Amino acid sequence: MEDIPGYDFFGHNNFQHNKESESFEAIVNPFKKAFMPTTWKWFRTSGKSKVFTYIAKRGESTKLKYTIPSQFRKFVIGIDGTPFEGNTITMEGDTKDYFTTGKRVSVSMKDADTDLNRTVTFPEFSFRSNGADYKLDWNYFARSRKVALGAYDEDWGYPQEGKPTYGVASMYDSDIRLGWDKSIKWWWILLGIGALALVAKMFKKKNI
Repeated sequence: MEDIPGYDFFGHNNFQHNKESESFEAIVNPFKKAFMPTTWKWFRTSGKSKVFTYIAKRGESTKLKYTIPSQFRKFVIGIDGTPFEGNTITMEGDTKDYFTTGKRVSVSMKDADTDLNRTVTFPEFSFRSNGADYKLDWNYFARSRKVALGAYDEDWGYPQEGKPTYGVASMYDSDIRLGWDKSIKWWWILLGIGALALVAKMFKKKNI
């Protein structure tokens, strides 16, 4: 298992994003409060994409409940094509689990009227839960759907008044909701207490 995915299932390089994106990572001391937004603009039709990444630290257990549009849920799948059950990600530091979203991903889709290929852009949405990798597979989505003029009710497609797109067609500007439940494992807390006690003991000896 890789520490962080590279150029494989997800097609990106170790969470290093280019000048077209900005990265917001929650890599922190487990005893300090991490950056855990309750909403995130996972797709922007203009400017730099805003990429959020959360990486579980050792000794930490985090449950993340996400809310994405219903039409995309069945396309969240594992490497073997198995659908992700439910909408709660369990992230353990011991299995190097993570969550990331916001990078722009382009796929080729058929136009419903002309049958020509169109480039359509969506947000990356991928994670590791209990050591297993999943992503919202936009190529799978593109094989199942077609882009069409006049079909605007699912928050993606060609541009319309008040709803610009990134390029020829894309998801419209969109937010997702994130619900967090983080806990520190008991043995990590004991380890921290033991370390503090050792420091206090050494400090006391130094001042005798």
